[in-house]
Amino acid sequence: MDEHGLNRKDFRVMIKFCDEYNPEKMESIIMDGMKIFGYKPEGKIFVKPNVVYATKKGKYGSTAYTDPALVKASLSVLSKSVGVSRIDMGEKTAIGYPTRLTYKYSNYYKVTSEVNRQSKISVKAFCIDEEKRKSAFIGGKVHDNLRISEKMANADSYVYLPKLKCHCVSSMTGAVKLNIGIISDDERAIRHDFMLNDKIVDLIEAGYPDFIIMDAIDVGVGNEAVPTPRRLGLILMGINPLAVDIAAARLLGYNITDVPYLQRAVERGYKPAKLKELNLIGDIKTIKALDEHAKKILPYDDEFYRWQDIEKELKRLKSPIRFYWGPARSHDDMKCLTGCVMGIKMFFGFNERYAGSAAFSKARPAVLVVGKYDKEIDAKGSEVFLIGSCSEAKIKNAKKITRIDSCYATAVELTQVIRGRLGIPTPLYSPSQVLPLVGNMMIASFMKIINGRYLQDISHFLKKGLIKRI
Repeated sequence: MDEHGLNRKDFRVMIKFCDEYNPEKMESIIMDGMKIFGYKPEGKIFVKPNVVYATKKGKYGSTAYTDPALVKASLSVLSKSVGVSRIDMGEKTAIGYPTRLTYKYSNYYKVTSEVNRQSKISVKAFCIDEEKRKSAFIGGKVHDNLRISEKMANADSYVYLPKLKCHCVSSMTGAVKLNIGIISDDERAIRHDFMLNDKIVDLIEAGYPDFIIMDAIDVGVGNEAVPTPRRLGLILMGINPLAVDIAAARLLGYNITDVPYLQRAVERGYKPAKLKELNLIGDIKTIKALDEHAKKILPYDDEFYRWQDIEKELKRLKSPIRFYWGPARSHDDMKCLTGCVMGIKMFFGFNERYAGSAAFSKARPAVLVVGKYDKEIDAKGSEVFLIGSCSEAKIKNAKKITRIDSCYATAVELTQVIRGRLGIPTPLYSPSQVLPLVGNMMIASFMKIINGRYLQDISHFLKKGLIKRI
């Protein structure tokens, strides 16, 4: 046990068959898992789901977030546990997007309200980007101190509800990467570049769950923001996030070395370090059985890796848009795999889902550049977009050159700057897409005033940021 009472050497992963989002069956599985792992929650519980992105009526898919049925089952079981005094479920969705809107579209507000009405204790969903924060020392490679939600910091126990799905730069998301959503946009954007994997590992110290319930019933393949569902029919549970993710990775066909943040966690001393160190229990007890069940989501085809290779996808769509990618720094040839390139993958993924594949073949010729590209590019009269602060290239015959000077450039920024200039219909001009977004951003800003978040951030800047600059 460590100083927090966590047994980090418990490498058990419980895997249970669950072929549908059946409330009674899921609750039974969760209660069984809690009993097996000896998890007896008491006091204030912080629950962390995964909701990267959600849209009205699931226009962009429904596997980018933990299924609301599993969220409800988990909250219901926890609310009935003797000794639990309150439950606060918190999340910060994708950068530049208000969490409250994803809560609405994913039905999280609805399910938490239903559980709250039936419970004797308070069960509430809150938006991490709207609440006050508390500083936590973690002593990492990217973060020394981290500001996390006061409700999370003051909780007596953490329960994580990750969604198993593919990811365009991290291969997969699971219990470890779920921690990206415990921080707000200002700290989330810090070193979201070639140091992203160290950042993710740093966050383990701030967000080490006491119990994990992973939704692997319908997994998402392709781009993590607009994934395609494939039924795996499993719920994974454990108390060691690395162990759960290693088992989950195998179910997607990956080894530890295929998942950058898992590889970095192992390199920095986190355990387990090998698949064979896991103790698989429940309905799947061997690695051979794990591999056999993984066949349910085959094939590992183009759809499985959708928008994980930009040039390949543009070629598939017969698009006149050209993409050039160079190193991030002048003194080596290392390309940044986890910064602006991720933003572009998500940007194009959204646009294909919104406008359709045919829109890319009809797009206007354009050039997109990331990094320091050392060969001359003939733009042939088209627009050129230099994406990211490090981007440099010798351009000739450009109609116009636009620089997006950010590190890193997000899908939201690309949407705002590029808009319809590629000739591809964009949700930016759709009232049904924009009006709810703007409205909820305004509500989120109002809540930051009411909750004292803005005042706290100003105070933090005056005491910390401004003093450093002076």
